[in-house]
Amino acid sequence: MKFPYVYSMVGSVSLAAANVNDKEGVRVVLPSPSPANHVKRSANGRFTKHGAKETPKSLEHMRRGYQNYIAKRKLEFGNCIDENEPPSKRETRSTQAATEREAIPRGTRFIDLDVFRESLQSCIHCQSGPLSFYNVTDEVRYGLASTFVIKCPFCGKTNQVKTSGQHRSGKCGPPAFDINTRVALGCLHASIGQTHINNVLSTLNAPTLNSVTFKLREREVGKAVESIAKSSCQNCLTMEKNEALQNGVKSDEGNLVPIPCSFDMGWQRRGKGHNSRTGQAAVVSLSSGKVLDYTTRTKSCRFCDWAKSTGKQPKPHDCRKNHVASSKAMEPDAAVELFNRAPTQGVKFSIYTGDDDSTTEAHIRQKVAYDVEKFSDIIHMKRSLTTRLYNLGQNAKFDNCSPLSQKVINHLVKCFSYAIAQNKGDSKGIQVALRCIVPHAFGDHCNCAVTWCGFKSDPASYKHKDLPYGKDLHGEKLQSALNNIFKDYCTDAVAEKLAPMTNSQRNEALNSVVGSKNPKIRFYGGSNSNDFRIACGIAQTNLRYSYVSRTLEALNIEPGNFCLKYGQKMTNQVNNDKIRKSSLDFKRGRANGHRQNCSQTARKEAREGKTYETGIGLNLDLNRTSTVTSSTMKEIESIVPEYTTRPLAKPFKYEENKVYNIIIFDTETTTTGKSAELCQLSATDQSGMHQFSTYVLPKQDIDYFASRVNRLKIFNINGERRLFKDNKEVSTVPLQEAVLKFLSFISQSVDRAKSQTNKNIETVLLGHNSSIFDTPVLLRNSGTHFTERLQKMDICFADSLTLFKTLIRKKLPCLQNSDGTFPKPNQSSLYNFLFAKSFEAHDALEDVLALRKIIFESRLELSLKTIIENSGVVSAAHAANLAKYLDHRHLLMQSFKDNLHHPQYLKKNMVEKISGSGLSFDDLKMVYSKYGREGLIAILSKPPTSSSSASPRVSNTPLILATIVKYFEEKIRQ
Repeated sequence: MKFPYVYSMVGSVSLAAANVNDKEGVRVVLPSPSPANHVKRSANGRFTKHGAKETPKSLEHMRRGYQNYIAKRKLEFGNCIDENEPPSKRETRSTQAATEREAIPRGTRFIDLDVFRESLQSCIHCQSGPLSFYNVTDEVRYGLASTFVIKCPFCGKTNQVKTSGQHRSGKCGPPAFDINTRVALGCLHASIGQTHINNVLSTLNAPTLNSVTFKLREREVGKAVESIAKSSCQNCLTMEKNEALQNGVKSDEGNLVPIPCSFDMGWQRRGKGHNSRTGQAAVVSLSSGKVLDYTTRTKSCRFCDWAKSTGKQPKPHDCRKNHVASSKAMEPDAAVELFNRAPTQGVKFSIYTGDDDSTTEAHIRQKVAYDVEKFSDIIHMKRSLTTRLYNLGQNAKFDNCSPLSQKVINHLVKCFSYAIAQNKGDSKGIQVALRCIVPHAFGDHCNCAVTWCGFKSDPASYKHKDLPYGKDLHGEKLQSALNNIFKDYCTDAVAEKLAPMTNSQRNEALNSVVGSKNPKIRFYGGSNSNDFRIACGIAQTNLRYSYVSRTLEALNIEPGNFCLKYGQKMTNQVNNDKIRKSSLDFKRGRANGHRQNCSQTARKEAREGKTYETGIGLNLDLNRTSTVTSSTMKEIESIVPEYTTRPLAKPFKYEENKVYNIIIFDTETTTTGKSAELCQLSATDQSGMHQFSTYVLPKQDIDYFASRVNRLKIFNINGERRLFKDNKEVSTVPLQEAVLKFLSFISQSVDRAKSQTNKNIETVLLGHNSSIFDTPVLLRNSGTHFTERLQKMDICFADSLTLFKTLIRKKLPCLQNSDGTFPKPNQSSLYNFLFAKSFEAHDALEDVLALRKIIFESRLELSLKTIIENSGVVSAAHAANLAKYLDHRHLLMQSFKDNLHHPQYLKKNMVEKISGSGLSFDDLKMVYSKYGREGLIAILSKPPTSSSSASPRVSNTPLILATIVKYFEEKIRQ
């Protein structure tokens, strides 16, 4: 038998008759060459045979030559021992040194301590031990698993030490390593793929997974998960059937037990294109929320598509393509399959709750052998109503009507939900309640029920809780449009479907879980990976996190302590969250949080103007204003009014060496706003022993809404106007007389305070919400003489609403309810909270007495320092200047009505900012006519030359400036 010659890199040697151990641990016996077969390089470089006698030295050369041969083979094929990994490309000789250095393992490895400890316990040859990892000579990697070659320090022979256990993944072939299977299951569980897990591994400096290994293990794990998911559905369906029989449900003639359920379809694609290539449908129990059955739909297969594009036959594969129609047809097709499959389990889905997909319902009625009744999903119904109301508000215009704002829409949808919930199971009651929603919002309470309408119990003080400012909506056109929408939900057919008040939120929750396993931003529908990930979502819904350990057990892999503990921890967390989120307190908190977020968003958007809108396309280069020189800027400012700013209040600090004399006051007026006139003025001192109250006959009639609140009316009797309170006439005095009497009351209170101490007296007029309403109304009606008298007496104003808002924000313990909540800062709520009873609100005298009792005679025990430092105290001069500024701003704002403001272009807050700077619409028009868009932008965006501030006069936001410029370019000709 002849052997091939082996050439070393330094010369040539023949195979020696010696026993050589290669690096894989296989003992190779080499025959002894004959002398005639010995070769030697001649002078011309050729090899020639000669009969030299073999010596031990020459045999050593032969052994080295064989070792070089093994190294050469390793350079050519590399470590091609990974599962199903093709041989690597031939390496060059220049990389040989680097390859030999890599024989010693480096980096991070994942080690099963039990397996590794057992392998290191003793040498398999001499039974001595333990083995030292310091003696490792080589490593063979199998994905994330490794086999280390460790030399025994006792006998010198090598041992193969594995880092992971192994299991059988098929009937033939080598066993698979547990760590690779675990990683594949973890990727499905965590909704990631090969690229994502390799990103993690490479960051940890650990070996990465090749695509063949990952796909093999994914298929192994995926089929096990599918088996677990399907068996869990069968178990849940059996439990549902047994529970129905225990509850007295009778089976039909075919021995089928009727079970109610919910059905819905989910798609793995973002957007509303209705062109998803994959989807899943599920039937979910209405009682337990478990998945009773599911199916998937797939429109593509990469193996089949590749074979079709190349004109070849597809190789054998697990093809999951099962749908050739449109994506919209997936839902009815899947529904028919699931409903027809139910009788094989001895049940039928006799009632199902779903969205208003009439096509699905029609297919079920036509293609399912038994009768099926459909109930409407209340959640989808609310969404459709919300969409219709939004479309109405955006597409229709209602002149002289209340705006159909988001707050109004939320109120109407909430009433819709309450009407159905309060009449669950009563279709007639639902119809009656739905017909009352729109009239109730518009102030017509004739048909309202006493059980839910607050106007029925307290007509005088009733306010809508969620409508803007608590006022009724107005406008016949708006009311008619809303009635037409709600009329569609009041029909007998719709009411019958709404009466059970069921929903398919269980399916939405399932779709959310499936979406966490099979994210819509990535496509897995070209292979069976899509179905594997859907099966993970189904299994997690039915079995919670224990499905992971069950899948490992099905693959003959021990889950391990950490896997079981974490699975139980997450299962408990999910169950506890489910209980917590179903509580009334959580739902109220979530609703309040949503309401606050919407309110904050609306305020920010109103302040910012339009920042994002389809086709907004407004770009303005503020650098163009640099062409306006300082001299030109002064010319522009000379033709417009002087720059005005809102008066800033000086900080007011509590001083120990002063005595604070607090007088509580309140007013009742004819209406709200700048045109309000005094009807009643009342006050009391801190002790409550001295009181003041008088009625004033206003020049104007009392507004309807104000009269409903304060119960004051003016009647014309024999040509004489008289004031009535609760339909009883009250004596009135002229306004100036009332003001003088009030000044006298204040002066007497100051004198009484001075007579009791030698310290300086600081008198504070305290009212609830007075800084916004009562103080400006009082100063506006009383005239400059009243303001001058207050300044001479060094009188200040304060607001108790600011005080209680601050205390609630600081979470004062005395203001906290037993459930941890706080009362509203309005006077009625505070009084009811502190004294567990109500008072006659909206009577000025009763209001001041109640407020005095809240502040000075309640368990709050507020100190004067707390009151003074938290109630926003300002001087009378500042209050008068602020009222004057607000009146002037309001006057300028009227010039923008029907121009830049109302109903479009600028929001109210921006018009207030322009008017507050002293500019009217006519001023802007004049600047645009003389100086064009550059002058208009300059006056708005540049700081006034008379001001030391670097802030713009109005705004330098490009979108706001572009909106103003666009208006003048379209509406005003130069």
